[in-house]
Amino acid sequence: MKQRKDGQVGYVVRWRANGSRTGKWESEIFDDRKAAERFRDLVKGHGEQWPPGWIRGQGFVADLCSPEEMFEPFAMKQIELLTGVQGDTRAKYRRLVEQNMSPWFKSYSVRDGEGGITREMVQRWVNDLAAGRPAPHDPKDRRPRTKYKPKTIANQHGLLHAILQAAVDAEPPLRSTNPCDFTRLPRLDGEQVEEEMVFLEREEFAWVHRCLAEDARDLAEALAETGARWGEVTALQPRDLCRRNGLPAIRIQRAWKRDEDGRPYLGAPKTKKSRRTIVITSRLERMLRRRAKGKAPDDLLFTGPEGGRWDAGTFRRLRWVPAIERAAQEFGLTKRPRIHDLRHSHASWLIAAKVPLPAIQARLGHESITTTVDRYGHLLDALDGEVLAAVEWAMDPAAPLPGALRLTGSADAANGMRQVPHQRSGPVPNGWTNADRTPGAEPAQGIGPFFVVTLGGQEVAFADRDLAQQVADQWNDDHAEEMEALRVRGWPEDKVARRGAVGPEEVERWVGGEPVWTRMPHRQFVHFATAAYRADGTLAYEPLPVTSRWTWEFEGDSFTVRAAEHRIEFRPDGTTEAHVRGINKAAVRQALDRARDEALETSPHNPYLLLGRT
Repeated sequence: MKQRKDGQVGYVVRWRANGSRTGKWESEIFDDRKAAERFRDLVKGHGEQWPPGWIRGQGFVADLCSPEEMFEPFAMKQIELLTGVQGDTRAKYRRLVEQNMSPWFKSYSVRDGEGGITREMVQRWVNDLAAGRPAPHDPKDRRPRTKYKPKTIANQHGLLHAILQAAVDAEPPLRSTNPCDFTRLPRLDGEQVEEEMVFLEREEFAWVHRCLAEDARDLAEALAETGARWGEVTALQPRDLCRRNGLPAIRIQRAWKRDEDGRPYLGAPKTKKSRRTIVITSRLERMLRRRAKGKAPDDLLFTGPEGGRWDAGTFRRLRWVPAIERAAQEFGLTKRPRIHDLRHSHASWLIAAKVPLPAIQARLGHESITTTVDRYGHLLDALDGEVLAAVEWAMDPAAPLPGALRLTGSADAANGMRQVPHQRSGPVPNGWTNADRTPGAEPAQGIGPFFVVTLGGQEVAFADRDLAQQVADQWNDDHAEEMEALRVRGWPEDKVARRGAVGPEEVERWVGGEPVWTRMPHRQFVHFATAAYRADGTLAYEPLPVTSRWTWEFEGDSFTVRAAEHRIEFRPDGTTEAHVRGINKAAVRQALDRARDEALETSPHNPYLLLGRT
């Protein structure tokens, strides 16, 4: 008790900061004894420190500010105003505010000035989350807090930043700056990211797949082969099966979500880029079509044991974890992957195969390439050899072409196309660079049945009837305008039909000489250009305009995946022809100029002229 200068009696609460003998003396004065005693108890309850939200000489912030400007009600209001957020995400944000923010900030205002949240408070909050320290408003009987990982803290800090930014952007502004702007967050380096993700090698996935229960294998295979999210794959329906550029594909256009009460429902995918089409293997397509048989277009392709949707928790508990444990016992698997790690493993397989990151971004449905780089950039160390080869190739013209450029044909588009040897005599060989006629096809073995489709006069054999029919249907779609034009010109229907696809015809044994296709052949839109010169250097005919059409992998003399390539042909009539093809129209035009120069230069040396056969 202390007598003031005006003669009134005041009640003083004095204590040493933090209860230390050497701590600074702190004090607060009250007019009322009971108020002083309540304040004394608060100081003791907070470890001999000022109670959170108390303004010296004035009282609690909550008693001085508008209730709507206190942190918790303001934060909840901003969460309600968020757009483009699904119900369970909104509920998650509310829980984060209640459990991991309000225990630190609920006594403070979002306004500037005394009683407002400061940069120091935000930094202390981050440090407490990282260390697992209790919050100022945690009840004494609360269980110890978890030490949060850097990524989790960064995510929660992002939410707090958005909430306080709303106070900065308010009209009129409640504060001039965001106290989260310069927070030092725990470092999130590559090693920590790698520890959170598990990457399975192909044989390791094969072990897990073999150990899964029969009703779970198809789903695990779809997750691993597509890299799609759990909620996307388990939402697939028969109507999502499609084709893209002649290849089997699936459309990701919905995903499982939860409303604010935790009930699942089908909604739009996670982001705009998540709505995508993914090409798939013929093997996966056959499996999906098998599962689609007898189902309505909007039925689920993957269902749980009781016929409904597969719940992730149930799948993990009853199928995934037992399979991981069994794989550890039977095959020595040392990793402990989550279901979501199949997505990470898929990305790692693509990177190992030197697939460009933008293609991986599109396949995984990442909204930004930054996400792809941040998440998987540390795996690019495996491409050091390719990087070094590219640098050597750029600096030394004699260096071999890097593998990545050989695969894509990018070097040809930029560097004038690699040339092929001139033909000097005899029959015209193929001559195209990288023109492998049947990559991915396999020699016929044993007895069929095989399924033969006649495509524009060429017989192509397949090991699967559905595969053969899909190619035939796509071929007819590709040539529909051409065949209709022939009908208009009066061609007999039997001749028109020869330009289309006929079959598939089932045969017991394939004796056609060409391999049998066991997967969907690649299909590519290719541009063609031709010019021809006589021995005296004059044009044999006016160069034809660039033409374009769909080509298939089994069309060895037409199909290519390179930007542009050319060859020179010597014809028996004494003309020398320049042929160019490629998937980049601009590169084809550039290559035609070079090919014409070469044809003009070599036309006097046509071997048929030397043999006197013209």
